[in-house]
Amino acid sequence: MTTYIKGALLSYKALFTWLNPLGYVSSRIVRPIGLAIACVSLADYYGAAIGRMLIGASLLAGASAVIYGMALAVGNERSYGTLGTWLASPQNKLGAACQRALPHIADGVVGGLCTYLVCCALYGSLPIGVPAYTGLLSLAVVTTAGLGLALSALALLIEDLFIGPNVADLVLMMLTGTLIPHDRLPAFLQPLSEVLPVTHVMAAVAGRLAGGSWNGGEFLVELGVGAGWFAVSSLFMMWAVQRATHRLGRSSG
Repeated sequence: MTTYIKGALLSYKALFTWLNPLGYVSSRIVRPIGLAIACVSLADYYGAAIGRMLIGASLLAGASAVIYGMALAVGNERSYGTLGTWLASPQNKLGAACQRALPHIADGVVGGLCTYLVCCALYGSLPIGVPAYTGLLSLAVVTTAGLGLALSALALLIEDLFIGPNVADLVLMMLTGTLIPHDRLPAFLQPLSEVLPVTHVMAAVAGRLAGGSWNGGEFLVELGVGAGWFAVSSLFMMWAVQRATHRLGRSSG
């Protein structure tokens, strides 16, 4: 396990240009806090309860760190000219992608928690306790990692590394109930939201803020959604590795 964690940290150090204090703070702390402040301020301006928006925007901060981080964890191999070496290495590529996800899952928890605490202090509101929120955030970033694995695979196939995470980030913002309540979505989009990570965490949050108890069933469904994304993304990763290896072999030949 120690070797696995060391490998994850080494890949993070080697492949990320924001591994410096200014880059890290700006991308993983300042940006999500700024987005959360904008969303919560708009909710407050229009007279909506800010607690739900505060939690949703903070959960998005954690999820965004995972999807961008996992996409670039593989995609930057292309940017740095080491993709061929990585594909030719004997290590299991699915296992390597999962290993590289670990620092970004931790980043997601740190960034989402910082966003929540700062916004709670700024608005003088604590919708749910910090331990409960940390548990929700941890569940959300872990299930989002299943989607992030698909973005890692996609980065093997397309040269523009930001298409996948940009689209995924937008989809999570619109369809998971974090910023837009589920019942306000067009009817044809509501079924799609049910199969996205974070959706069922937010459903549990909405029920709790409405005065109910925590709905354990929503958490189980969230775990199922994460497991489903992981299974599908694993197959996609194996196919993408084969295709990328074949394409690289033809270009070198």
